[in-house]
Order: sequence, then C-alpha cells, then structure tokens
Amino acid sequence: MTAATPLGPLPVPVLDAGTAAAVTAGPAVVLLTRWTLGLAEDLTRHALGHPVAFVPVRLDGALAVVGPVLRPGATACLCCTEYQRLATAGGRVPWRSPTLELAGVASPALPEALGALALGLLEPVPDRAPAGDGGGEADPALVYVVHQGRGTWSTHRVRPIGGCPVCCPLPVDAAAAVAPLPASARPLPDPYLLRSPNPRTAPDRLRSALFDERFGPVRRLLRSEDSASCLTSAFVTDGRRVDDGGYGRSRDFTDSERIALFEGVERYAGMRPTGRRTALRASFARLGPGRAVDPERLGLPDPAHHGHPASPTVPYTPELEMDWVHGWSLTRRRTAAVPEHVAYWDVPGDGPRVVYESSNGCGLGNSPEEALLYGLFEVAERDAFLMAWYAATPLRRIAAPAEDLDTALLADRAALAGYRLLLLDATNDLGVPAVVAVCRYEGAHPDAPRMFLAAGAHHDPRAAIRSAVAEVVTNVLEASQRSLAEGGPRDPRRLRPMLERPELVVSLDDHVGVNSLPEAGPRLEFLFADTPCVPVEEAWPGAPAPVADLGVLLRQTVARLARAGLEVIAVDQSEPGLRDRLGLHCVKAIVPGALPMTFGHVNRRTSGLSRLLEVPYRLGRTDRPLHHGELALHPHPFP
Repeated sequence: MTAATPLGPLPVPVLDAGTAAAVTAGPAVVLLTRWTLGLAEDLTRHALGHPVAFVPVRLDGALAVVGPVLRPGATACLCCTEYQRLATAGGRVPWRSPTLELAGVASPALPEALGALALGLLEPVPDRAPAGDGGGEADPALVYVVHQGRGTWSTHRVRPIGGCPVCCPLPVDAAAAVAPLPASARPLPDPYLLRSPNPRTAPDRLRSALFDERFGPVRRLLRSEDSASCLTSAFVTDGRRVDDGGYGRSRDFTDSERIALFEGVERYAGMRPTGRRTALRASFARLGPGRAVDPERLGLPDPAHHGHPASPTVPYTPELEMDWVHGWSLTRRRTAAVPEHVAYWDVPGDGPRVVYESSNGCGLGNSPEEALLYGLFEVAERDAFLMAWYAATPLRRIAAPAEDLDTALLADRAALAGYRLLLLDATNDLGVPAVVAVCRYEGAHPDAPRMFLAAGAHHDPRAAIRSAVAEVVTNVLEASQRSLAEGGPRDPRRLRPMLERPELVVSLDDHVGVNSLPEAGPRLEFLFADTPCVPVEEAWPGAPAPVADLGVLLRQTVARLARAGLEVIAVDQSEPGLRDRLGLHCVKAIVPGALPMTFGHVNRRTSGLSRLLEVPYRLGRTDRPLHHGELALHPHPFP
C-alpha cells in the first residue's frame, strides 16, 4: 500500500530523525528539514548498527540532498558526506561544529521527484560503479543534489576521503606501523624520466576520481588561456577561505589539468593526516633524541617575533607538550617521531606550534620512493634558493640550453613584456642541480614590477631550468592581473612601508610584491654580479646520469646528504583511498638542517641552522664563514 508523504506517495515509511532512531529493521526515507551535524552523526551511528536501509533527504536552503543509503557496511555515511559537502563551501560555514544547524523547505513542485530519487537509491543496482573503477574496492556511495530553485539535479559518487570517524575510522599512528623506505627496487622504462608509468592516472580517469564541485576532493578546475603556457588550477576541498590547490603548466590543457590534479592531491594529503590518526602527545624531553627529532634541528623562528599578531608559534622548550607523528629515517634506518605540525602544514586545532610549516618537501609519486625523491628535490630547491638569498652571494650564470625550445619560447614571452631572463646556478652541498630564474624589467613603464624570481631543482639540470623558467615567466605575465588599486596586493603605497618594516610582510603576495618595487633593487643587485656564464654541460658535467632504478637513485641521494651531515626522514602522507584506486603515494621529506621555506617574515626559520653560515664559505662564495648578524635577512621574493 502506498502512503501519501511530504515526498509524494512512497511504498516505504517517511520518518523524521526522532522516529528513525527507534526503527531497528527495514527500509525507510528520513526527511530532515531542520537538523544539525550532531543529529546526522547520531542517525548514522544508529543506522550502521542495525539491519536498516535509511535514505536521508536533508534540506539546506535551496538545496535538497538525497542519500547516501545508510546501512551496515555502507561505503560512505551521512557524516562524511556532509563533512565533504560543507568543506567545499570554502570556510564560509563552521563545517566541523556538531551544533551547526541547517534547514530548508521542500519545493511544492518537486516532492515526487525527491521521493523518486530516494526510492531509487533503495533499489540494488550492481553496475553503479563507473567503468574501470575496480581493483576490489567497494562501489562509491551515490548522492543526488537537487537545486529546488532551478529544478535541476546532479549525481555524485562519494567516498570518505581521509577516513571518517563514524564509518571509516583511521588507524592509530604508531611506530610499529611505519614501513621502512626504500622497500624495493623501482626499475624505470626510461632512464631519463624519473616517473614510473601508471595507467590508472589517465586524464579522464583522474578527473573522474578527483573532481566533484559539490564533494571534492578537487572542487574547482580553472583554465587560464592568457598565461605563459596552458595553465590549469585545481582547488581542493579543505574548508579554508583561501583557495589552495595544485597548478599545472603545459603545452596543452589535457596535460596541464593532469599535472594540476596531481598537485591538488599532494596539497590535500599534505594539509592534515588523512591516513593515520595522531595519538602521540608528549614533550621532546620525554621522547628523547632516540625516538624523536629535536625541533631545534628544524630551524626555529626568531624569538623577537614571538607574540607578534602574524606569528602562529609559541616559544619552544624541550618540556613543551605537542602532537607527534611517526616517520622513517632513511639515514638511521629507524622510526623517528616529528611534530605533527611539521609533518602536515595545515593541521586543524589549537595545539601548540613551535614553527610555521609550508608544503615544503611534500612529494607525489607512483611509489613511495618516487614521491620521496620528488619531495627531496623540492627541499633542495628551496634550501638552495634561501641560502643564496640570505647570504646574498653572487652565483654563476647559466646559458639557456640552445636545444630547449620550451625555455626559448618562454624567454621570448618575457622579452615581449619587457623582461630579460637570467639563469643562475644555486646548487649547494645537497648536490641536487638547482637553478634560480630571474626576470628583470628593462622596459619604460614606470609602474611595472621590476623583478620576479623562481627556482627549480632536479636530477636533470635541464628539468630544473624548465621548471624555474615556467614559473617565473608565468608570474611575469600574471603581474598585470594583480590589483594595483589602492589597498590591492600590488599597490606600491601598501608595499613600500614593508621595506623598512619587514614584519608587515605576511602573505606570499607581500613577499613577491615588496621585492618587485624599484626601491628594493639594491637588495637584489647581488644577483647581477658579473660572474662567469657557462653552458649546462660545463656547469653539471655528465648530468643527468642515467637512472635505471629509482630506488638506487634515492639511496644515492640519501647517502650524499648523509655525507653533508643531513638526515632524511620520510612521513607517509598517503590518503588510503586515492592510493588504492590510483596508485598515488604522498610523502613528506623532512631534512633537519635544511633551510625551510616560510611565508610571513616573522615566521622565518634561520635560528640554529649553522649550514647557512658555513656552506657558502665551503662552496667558495664567501672568503670566510658568516656570522648570523651578517646575513641579509630581508623578506625573500620566492613565489
């Protein structure tokens, strides 16, 4: 018998949340017109613990969200579905609060449509998973979103990204669970390409697995056709007001979108734990150097900046209790605990932070070894850049490779905008070829930004050059889009006070903008010293050495850093679902003693890093070791 309900006539009961909590068997539709996230959790826990099949239909303003089906063993639940949906709002709602109340009114024109969608979810359909999405994983949960004002609806396939405390809790982070790296040989089909083939990351499949404007993890894809190359931005679901994600640059949008999606995965997994649940809270004094990394080895902020409004850190003492996660020291062949806010750069909560951390050292790869190697390349890139910047030492110039068409085309694009491209060798004791690309304005426009810089590091110096040049020329051509209006990110009147008051430099835009002012010229003049200009072949003889096995290259890199007195620690940041479906691994490379990239001048981490004082002398860039007071501690121009 079919009964009339607020969702049209349905052959199953339509219940409110209170009534549903008393039902212990059978199918039903649960209509939520006014509800909280806490109520959603209670309903989910009840459904997962009883032989029921509930389809929640909840109203949120003009939206009606139908599904997923709540039953024991469900792929996703109401909690993780709403967690992801509200996170895509970009921080506009308190999406972590169980008391957040949502409400809406069902459109009088659509009750039968909503009822039909809900009823359809109760019907078993074995082939709902997208083609090729196998691998033994359960089908994703289906959710429909109906925009009642427009009379439209969309279908979404949801998985609990990063675990769900209700339906898919994460395992506890423990030292015993950390796998040694490298674990196996990683032969390469092309010894000059340090990426293993992965058919699971074909462009169409990658987009299907990652992009969903309502549920993420990538919530928005944007193409820029007026950039130096085909530029795609992939913004991730993270509940933050500031857009964050990955960027891809290539000759065509298919490739640039794939790169952007890769980097989006890396950014998402590096923000906060998505594979293991942090459980260790202790002080370094209790853990000791045998179990944990001494935070003082990581470079601490200047004590003079503690308490500054732009500083998120507290003074470090060995007795300070904080959260720790476990990584693997490839140098010492043992587990090593590191502060959670160092292993992940945007950990939620109000736990104490002793350093500001960025995505520095986060790498993505088709194996843990590949991900770690690319993380080490990034550590080397930023360490080399900052060492050259703070020591203000001239670097030898590199002639652009004549056979590299991409670099030549980008240099021409910069020249059309009035900028001359200069390449500098910043390679230091880490031994990874590192290049700084500088674009200096030589045109006649009085308001044009005067300088842009970027860096790249790679086993292949030509790859390092291409990476640095692509980024710096992209920034040159995007400069005209940055607001020069009063109060805008590139307003010279806003930026000029930062020359004398560096603590006003807070954002990435501030770092780049203040160094693009004509008045900043003297602090950048060391970059244009009359140093020898050499071809790539002379700068890095025999590079790149052919690589037949990625594992071998990783071991050689770790050994070289060990000879320089540096330890390599790997923290597995992989999100289990993306790892299992796409074969993508995320690893954070932590190298205590290397110079970490920070943004916001008060967050600068140079205290206690003796390499910054000693290595320029060992490289012949200075005639003696430096003293900390001799460093040029201006806000860096890294983009």
